[in-house]
Amino acid sequence: MKKIAIVRGKFLNRYEMQLFEPLVSRYDLTAFGSLSPFHDRFAFPVVKLPSPMDLPQFPYKMPILNRLFVDAQYLFGLEERLRGFDLVHTAETYFRYTQQCLDAKRRGIVRRVIATSYDNIPFNNEGIWGRKNYKKRARTELDHIIAISQKAKETLLTEGADPSKVTVIGHYIDTKRFAPHAHHLTRFSDAKRRDLTILFVGRLETYKGVLDILDAAAFLARDSELTHYSFHVLFVGTGSQRGVMLEKERHIGKNWHFSHESATYSKMPDYYRKADIFVAPSTPTPTWEEQFNIALLEAQASGLPIVTTRTGSIPENVGRAGVVVPPGNPQALATAIKEFILKPNKRIAFARLARSRALAVHDTALGAAKIADIYERVLSL
Repeated sequence: MKKIAIVRGKFLNRYEMQLFEPLVSRYDLTAFGSLSPFHDRFAFPVVKLPSPMDLPQFPYKMPILNRLFVDAQYLFGLEERLRGFDLVHTAETYFRYTQQCLDAKRRGIVRRVIATSYDNIPFNNEGIWGRKNYKKRARTELDHIIAISQKAKETLLTEGADPSKVTVIGHYIDTKRFAPHAHHLTRFSDAKRRDLTILFVGRLETYKGVLDILDAAAFLARDSELTHYSFHVLFVGTGSQRGVMLEKERHIGKNWHFSHESATYSKMPDYYRKADIFVAPSTPTPTWEEQFNIALLEAQASGLPIVTTRTGSIPENVGRAGVVVPPGNPQALATAIKEFILKPNKRIAFARLARSRALAVHDTALGAAKIADIYERVLSL
């Protein structure tokens, strides 16, 4: 059985690793994380190595570490721990541990190295000295690159990657874990219902559009057609804007209720099953656009009507299974949400589209098969 190392450092997480778990019967998988990764329990073992990313938070932490290390995603002792692996699957062309994996390949410690690339803005992350060279080396020496989206592939090609070495494989979702209640469409079809739950899952940051959600709620609170409704807006996540959000929430209409929760990943399917509408109004910044958004996959698998924005790789993610509005436009967001509120049949139609798309396009079994195909092609080189 071929030995595969999945290197993710601090960013080792359950969201992505569910894609690899179907491969445990085919490959001997081991994940490599930092001492404090996001998650560390999967269907395969995890090796934890010290990283600058494990340091406690302090002012200007990332700018300082990235200038000291070129990139702070470094894992002490990684190269030797990779000895005996047939293939290493790392992430991003500019991460420091990707350079370590390539160093291990040069020394004959490992046979092949591939990487998954998320960045969808050409020449991004090149402002720090050394990163441009990291990216160039990775494009040249990696045996293959998996782009998380077509937009990410276009970014790699613009930067000079060999098209024959780039394959698009997105994120995927366990559609058995994230699945709607058997009678969820009955709930959506009840035209007499006047209490609806609107769900957001993600970081509470401006680039995720959380303030736009509250501005949209303020628009809807003044809408005379909705005065007999009661709304619960549930935010699941943490972030720097929570205080700002709490203050804004105090001034929105009395029939609008807000709550903030943080949950383990094992509990997340329950939150989706409570919701009637899912919103993900991400907005681009000069250095970031939504790279894929796993919460949108979870919402699709859970059979929810979705309102999201036309930015980054979101259109590739949802296809026609969600209502897509311009980013940074609370009025457009409010209009789309109102349509779902007043039209139960539309909620049902998009709920069905979402679940069908998750099963046909985003199920982990489909993604795992694509990953295995890349592994076999690279190992045969």
